[in-house]
Amino acid sequence: MKYHFIILCILSSISGYTQNYIDIIHTENTNTPQNEFKNQPNSSDSISSKLKKIHVNLTLPIPLKNQNTLITGIVYDRINTRFTENSTSIPVSSIILKTGINVSYSDKWSALYILLPKIASSFENKITRSDFQIGGLGIAKKKKNDFLSYKFGAYFNGDLFGPFLVPLFGFYYKKDNWEMDIIIPSYAKINYNLSSKVTTGINWRATVKSYHLNNSNITTHQNSLYMHHLSNEVGVHLSYEPIKGVIIRAISGASLGRSFRVYENDDKIDFGLSLFRFGDDRNQLNSDFKNGQFYRLELCYRIYLN
Repeated sequence: MKYHFIILCILSSISGYTQNYIDIIHTENTNTPQNEFKNQPNSSDSISSKLKKIHVNLTLPIPLKNQNTLITGIVYDRINTRFTENSTSIPVSSIILKTGINVSYSDKWSALYILLPKIASSFENKITRSDFQIGGLGIAKKKKNDFLSYKFGAYFNGDLFGPFLVPLFGFYYKKDNWEMDIIIPSYAKINYNLSSKVTTGINWRATVKSYHLNNSNITTHQNSLYMHHLSNEVGVHLSYEPIKGVIIRAISGASLGRSFRVYENDDKIDFGLSLFRFGDDRNQLNSDFKNGQFYRLELCYRIYLN
């Protein structure tokens, strides 16, 4: 069952606490060619839609005593696409506030605890309780040696489709020209340094998000709706660091299992646990996209810790 969750927007900004750097600002601009809806005849009359995504992740770490660090910041996302064959493009956005602490217990053990309140909506009408979500993340790190650290923890969020819990397991490895940062079932990044300024590699990320469509006229239904976004993105990247700490990265790849599923607000699952959905008998109101390509341009400002 394809049911993945992405916490990359959080972990990428605090991954510096398992590495020798912190990404203070990370921005992304993603575009795709025309995406055809499924269950259509293969003809020139097939209906399609472009997809545009914007992502901005700002993190402000505040050092405390005993090598602990207060984590604050904000994450902004915007998606613009058609959810049905008969609708126009509808933008949805989310804003996440990050508030937490990274605690250093010893030379080998540390942990991050962070609260993640979020507002996610089409912002077409007044804001209601359905536009708000709240989640939390706890992840611990054990340093094995100078090259390898293990990471494990869990994420929980009160998504619009129902309560969702994701156990997390992974590791960080860096030696010579290789760097690997992996958290299952969320993301994987494998980098190889071609030179001191140029890096190439492979990226995978899995996405599950939900947005309230407040009074959106994308279907004939009169009830309040929400959109459940799922995808798996696999791509290759090329990064260039013209000035130390300033990184420009281009990524090209394919999005698999991509969908922007629309449901009525009271049509939910009982519980989601990582790859599994319990009590999922929802009635989907639109069609999924076919798999397709994506192109992404990233800009990052990074602070090195040594």
